[in-house]
Amino acid sequence: MLFTTAKENLLTAVNAVQRAINQKSIIPTYSCIKIEVREHMAVFMGTGLDISIECTIPVQMEKEGSALVPARYFSDIVRRLPNIPITVEHTASMEMSLRYEKSVFTLRTLPVDDFPLMPSFQDGLSFSISAESLKKLIRQSTFAASPDELKAVFTGILWEIDEDALSLVGTDTHRLAWSKSKFVTEDPAQKGSFIIPAKITSEIGRLLEQDDCIVQAEKNAVFFAFDNIKMHCRVLEGIFPNYKQVVPQAFQTTIKIDGRILKEAAERISLFAESNDTSNTIQMEAEEGKLSLYSQSDIGFGREEFAVMQEGEAMHIAFNARYITDVFKAIEGEKVSIQLSGQLSAGIIKEEGDPDFLYLVLPVKV
Repeated sequence: MLFTTAKENLLTAVNAVQRAINQKSIIPTYSCIKIEVREHMAVFMGTGLDISIECTIPVQMEKEGSALVPARYFSDIVRRLPNIPITVEHTASMEMSLRYEKSVFTLRTLPVDDFPLMPSFQDGLSFSISAESLKKLIRQSTFAASPDELKAVFTGILWEIDEDALSLVGTDTHRLAWSKSKFVTEDPAQKGSFIIPAKITSEIGRLLEQDDCIVQAEKNAVFFAFDNIKMHCRVLEGIFPNYKQVVPQAFQTTIKIDGRILKEAAERISLFAESNDTSNTIQMEAEEGKLSLYSQSDIGFGREEFAVMQEGEAMHIAFNARYITDVFKAIEGEKVSIQLSGQLSAGIIKEEGDPDFLYLVLPVKV
């Protein structure tokens, strides 16, 4: 194997496939990058127990072939290379060299036959969605998933396909984020769902650039193809809760407010909730067109008050401070609405003008 390409191309490929690699794995191939060169393209591959990623880059090929190189050392060298063309060669002596000008670096490689074959899609759900739409869905859902690996299905994101629409849902049982978007499909009657880890869903969002994303789902695996990337991941086993049943349908109080004002106020008040013994709470009072946010802890006391558009009854309710500030990372619009149905009932936060996003958060008893 012998080829030359820009350092930028090597870095792009390494950064992409390394997201699938477990550097601490006791299985050597799971800590390696496979490089396969053919037809003036180099395919970089990384694999783990739950995910596999391929990234293809253009090269000036002199000799096709393949190699299996330790990811840690290869990526560390690539990141430190100068921004000039780099020549990569793999020889029969099981060594890979990276050369430029008068410099050379050599790494020992592993038998390439030890690397597992990348699986391929056979039959199931299939559709295409724009990168912009999928990025938005991911941004508006993954933040609500649980980071606790012991919670199994709640560490995942539900991908729900219903005819020509895709919904992504994340929940940690204390809050829930739902986002929906249209997609393109040759079979507008298809329906189905699958759950994949929120971490993998987030990786897809980070890797997406401009091209549409093709999504193909089988019983136990999901395949993604976009830009110069191909991904395969296993689905999480388990039953996702019926999120539609927990969304309130009637409300006692509705508050409409400038999202930027609420975001900045919540972030300031959350500073006083950091060491609060009552679940880091922000208390919220709405009465006669005024909304007050306040919190008290051993740090001190903070309170902000501003005018809002209010419909319905006066309301006093408390929420986990982080659960309130997190949602604004998903909202882009200027206006938001807060819908409340009681001091001990879930609150709903929506973006005005966007019926395809909903955030549900359970209150804290005070």
